[in-house]
Amino acid sequence: MPIKKNNYGSYNVDISIGIDPITGKRRRLTRTVETKKEAEDLYYQLSQKYNRGKEIGTRNLSFKTVTEIYLEECKLHAKPNYYQNQCYLIQKHLKEQFKNSNLKKVTKDDIKDYQQKLINSGLRNKSINNIMITLKRVFETALEANVIHTNPCNGVKNLSLNKEQMKFWTPDQFKEFITLIDDKNEFLFKTYYTVAYLTGMRCGELLALNWNDIDSFQREINVYKSLTYIDKKVIITEPKTRNSIRRISINSKLLKLLNTWKEKQKNLFKKYSLEHSNNVHVFQYREKAPTKDIFSRRIKTICERGELTPIRQHDLRHSHVALLIHQREDYTTIKERLGHASIKTTIDVYGHLFPNKQKETADRLDDLF
Repeated sequence: MPIKKNNYGSYNVDISIGIDPITGKRRRLTRTVETKKEAEDLYYQLSQKYNRGKEIGTRNLSFKTVTEIYLEECKLHAKPNYYQNQCYLIQKHLKEQFKNSNLKKVTKDDIKDYQQKLINSGLRNKSINNIMITLKRVFETALEANVIHTNPCNGVKNLSLNKEQMKFWTPDQFKEFITLIDDKNEFLFKTYYTVAYLTGMRCGELLALNWNDIDSFQREINVYKSLTYIDKKVIITEPKTRNSIRRISINSKLLKLLNTWKEKQKNLFKKYSLEHSNNVHVFQYREKAPTKDIFSRRIKTICERGELTPIRQHDLRHSHVALLIHQREDYTTIKERLGHASIKTTIDVYGHLFPNKQKETADRLDDLF
């Protein structure tokens, strides 16, 4: 019986709420109320909530099959590193959890419960949001395949993110960093970090550079590709966005530094019996282009030689912006050098680094009287 009076004079409501659509296990729900009328009302409400008919799709596909369809689409249309990221998230967080799920019966409440489970696991909010975005796209694939009629992830809000304080080096701090580098044995690293600091280029853009991308006459770097490693293979793609395709003007001292490294690179290649040409990657020192990890790890090693607090490799891009702001460059110039899609992006990311214009405006009002 779904309603039963207990030994204390109150009533227990026991109702089957079917099979858990995610785990595939049977679920039951028990509640205790004071009167039989309350019990009957509660039983009706729970029955309506959990057992009412739901419109479902006409196809029956497993979660595993739907993820395979989704990943095939990713492989075909997305960049290789994004595809690899999606494979990782599904394998790490979704595959085991949803392997026995009935996609037709998964509800918004089930998705919220899963989100809460991720929260309880101690993952960062940003990581949880990335997992939930991937899950939503998998269910969107199920929707397009006519397995379900609505996406249960719709309306499940992302978790709020605490904006971390942006780290960057001032010109003096970067000068200190460069002095800690051994010119004789680490000239590659000196060149790489200086180019990163004085251009604001992303890591993948730097690694993808060939010598024929550097226009010595115009003193410009042509940025139109990005390099990454997938399964130990070098993959060259377009940069992050279309607006990332750009030409960056460089100063004469930086060009001289690059040319010095080029000569050192030629000697290095000769030592290893490697052919050198303008098609060689600028920061290559062996048969293949280096990985970003080499340059990320070396920052900490170099900083340990002095008293400088290390920053991430990507923070050199932030440091370039801080340098331009220090030189009182405008938003438009910064936008063009960074390859942002719009000035709004530049302002949203770096606006807090700009000096307070309101104070300057107020001070100029003193000149009126």
